[in-house]
Amino acid sequence: MELKRQLGLFTGIFVIVADMIGTGIFMTTGTILGMTQSAPVVLALWGIGGIVAICGALSYAELAVLWPESGGEYVYLRNIYGPLPAFLTGWISLVVGFSAPVAVSSLLCIQYLNRFLHGTSGDASVMLLDDPWVQKSLAAGLIVLFGAIHVIGVKGGSRLQNLLTGIKILLVLALIVLGLSRADWGMAHHRLAAQYGPAPGAGWMLPQAGLSLLIIMYAYSGWNCAAYLGGEMREPQKNLPRALLFGTLVTLVLYLLLNIVFLISADGPELMSKEEVGAVAVSRLFDHGVSSAFTLGIAVILLSAVSAQMMVGPRVTYAMAKDGMIFRSLASVHPRFETPHAAILVQMLLAVLYVFTGSALSLVVYMGFALSIFPLMAVIGLVWLRRARPEIRSSYRVPLYPVIPLLYIAITIVMMLTALMTWTKTSCIAIAVVLLGIVVFRAWEGISPHSGALPLGEKGSEGQNDRA
Repeated sequence: MELKRQLGLFTGIFVIVADMIGTGIFMTTGTILGMTQSAPVVLALWGIGGIVAICGALSYAELAVLWPESGGEYVYLRNIYGPLPAFLTGWISLVVGFSAPVAVSSLLCIQYLNRFLHGTSGDASVMLLDDPWVQKSLAAGLIVLFGAIHVIGVKGGSRLQNLLTGIKILLVLALIVLGLSRADWGMAHHRLAAQYGPAPGAGWMLPQAGLSLLIIMYAYSGWNCAAYLGGEMREPQKNLPRALLFGTLVTLVLYLLLNIVFLISADGPELMSKEEVGAVAVSRLFDHGVSSAFTLGIAVILLSAVSAQMMVGPRVTYAMAKDGMIFRSLASVHPRFETPHAAILVQMLLAVLYVFTGSALSLVVYMGFALSIFPLMAVIGLVWLRRARPEIRSSYRVPLYPVIPLLYIAITIVMMLTALMTWTKTSCIAIAVVLLGIVVFRAWEGISPHSGALPLGEKGSEGQNDRA
């Protein structure tokens, strides 16, 4: 039984927005300000990060229309390079790419809920939420809840996702509008132009800018998530490129406006190196009641991210299982609900495990380098396809080719090299986990030979691989 095409354009856009706007935007700006000591540089780097994400989204759109299947870059790497790179991207996605962020988002959601309750209630029973194990248990409950929702049905899950994302966008817009209206604009212009340390010289620019961008790209991760739902999108030739582009553009605009609100809310030293920069900004801009309301709002924003990641991630596992890369039982589709229920269950169990072991945040940090490898390979593969296999054509073509994919490739390589130079230990650990995936792949080959990659052009569906 196959997954059905029952998701529309707005679901694709909303899934991207929901997946991108989560922990990253509320944690990274203070870190980047501490690294750069400059508000204008922070805004410029967030803008560059958005451009990188848009270049990636436009490049993925061509591949998504060429192979409109569930699984995203797993499908693209399988068809371009063969089974091993495809397995490795699925391995990283399964082990950390989605499960760990689900765990982080659910834990942070409960922590923000706890902060809200402490700010609004004098009841001593609220103190129960201070217990770390209570927080972990509630976070695990959220994961199980959303796992069950996305098992029960694609349409029901997508409607809930659209509702949560709509609320998320309204909350973000309210924070932006009210934040800009409440700001002290006499100080705001000064804060937006402020340089809190020595002006960066040429020796700083490449390594620190690259490292800062890598951190920012964690907040932009998710620009490609509509591609994971390719096999369930109606009219994928039209809807996939639009969802990838519009979802990323909406997020870029919201991110820039949110950063302006953060930077004008307080003097730089109050924000520098603060992970809870969103909470600091809200407390400086609003009175206690409004601040508490936005604290609850951030919890809802994180709830939407949990739902999106539980919806998208299992599609990679499903695609791998269909190809025999892992247990074929994980490719089963529920006969009544028409969802990849087994794959959802596996991601749910992994996320719950990370919640209780406390390893989720460490995995996200350590795997940042690894998660950059496979989108880079996919975009390089697009360029290779254009040159080596021109007869394999997608009905959608990247605009301004080859500038857009080459820009994405160049900036991503710079980010990864600076990470390797600056975060050598964590980057090497990430590489080691990827190499471990090779060992797992070879072991699995010996146990259960898989189908491997079909020749280029044979995996596309519905006539999308137009021959030149």
